[in-house]
Amino acid sequence: MSDNKMIEDVQELINMAYSAKIETSIDLEEDQIRALENLNQYCVVSALKIPEVNKKPLKIGYKTNELIKEALVAICLSAALVNPRRKLRENKEYFIENINIYQQPGNIKYIDFGNISPESVQMSIYWEIIEDWKLYCDKECGGIKALIDEKTNLTGLDGYIRGGDRTYEFARFHRKYTEKNNKQLEQNKISTEEAYRNAVVQSVASEVAKRQLLEGKDPMDIINSLLNPQKKAPQEISHSQNETPRLDYRNKK
Repeated sequence: MSDNKMIEDVQELINMAYSAKIETSIDLEEDQIRALENLNQYCVVSALKIPEVNKKPLKIGYKTNELIKEALVAICLSAALVNPRRKLRENKEYFIENINIYQQPGNIKYIDFGNISPESVQMSIYWEIIEDWKLYCDKECGGIKALIDEKTNLTGLDGYIRGGDRTYEFARFHRKYTEKNNKQLEQNKISTEEAYRNAVVQSVASEVAKRQLLEGKDPMDIINSLLNPQKKAPQEISHSQNETPRLDYRNKK
């Protein structure tokens, strides 16, 4: 076989791996399938950088599937860590056991999710988290540091500890980042409710003030009553301070 023919065959093998169509054991939206096909393309490019594939190009499909599986395990684990109803068995090993990828005729790559619930898979796969995984794996950009910087707009992620197993490092980041977002959403909700309450109080106070002005009350008294609602007005004294108290002897014997 000539060198040119070998190069053509290798290129055709790469093209087939790159253009593979994705099918899954669980019904997914068309946009989710496109996201998985994009992940496949990314993994093909990544596999080409592996020395073992450079020596034996026939391994391109096998190594690509390994990379896709690693990504899906991390993505599904990330979703499990933010789900209050997650099962204790839904750890890295559980997803490794249940996620498998098979090559089928017609250049179809079939992803079998095993016993993972359809709802869990459907909630796990979306474009943003796939792009997060791609950035995380890009060592030239900085890996986990680049991911933290981009997702938090360079503000960092308090309490997050880097390092350890790649799958868990990515999943723990997703958990911590979700916690931060949820706290911010809760604070925004409280601030919105407080602003609404204040607006209602001001509106009611304004109407009360208008009514009291129409009744002829002194404006300063109205302002004082609104600013100091707990302060009681001084009681009027029924007699003059200069009047001498008198004793009533009429009932005395």
